[in-house]
Amino acid sequence: MALFWLSDEAWAAIEPHLPRNQPGARRVDDRRVISGILHVLKVGCRWCDCPTDYGPSTTVYNRFNRWSRRGFWLRDSGAVPVIPGRRSRKRAICYDKERYRGRHLIENAFCRRKDFRRVHRYDKLAANFLSGVALATAIAFWL
Repeated sequence: MALFWLSDEAWAAIEPHLPRNQPGARRVDDRRVISGILHVLKVGCRWCDCPTDYGPSTTVYNRFNRWSRRGFWLRDSGAVPVIPGRRSRKRAICYDKERYRGRHLIENAFCRRKDFRRVHRYDKLAANFLSGVALATAIAFWL
């Protein structure tokens, strides 16, 4: 099974947003753990089947679960929906035509998100499922 590792470009975009100075035992490298989280989301395997190259599977799951509870993956990205109204509408909806022309980027992100098999499956915790969707969508733009 091929392992998934974050590219330097993707890591540079994620690293400044990670929580720092967390109490507890010595931390496993965040890049390894996030790569492990993405591997599980992409392959669709169980957390306990995560390869040990990413660190202990419990660490990978616990870090994802902890960050999901804190809403780490769901922070406001500043995205604004841009959808034009129908022509038959009585009152026209104002929208940015330049942004609307870039809608193919969003459509491409949805197509790339389909590569993350676990995102389409049921997760026991709603926060984890929503975080998986948010993380897979964010990574789809970087990779």
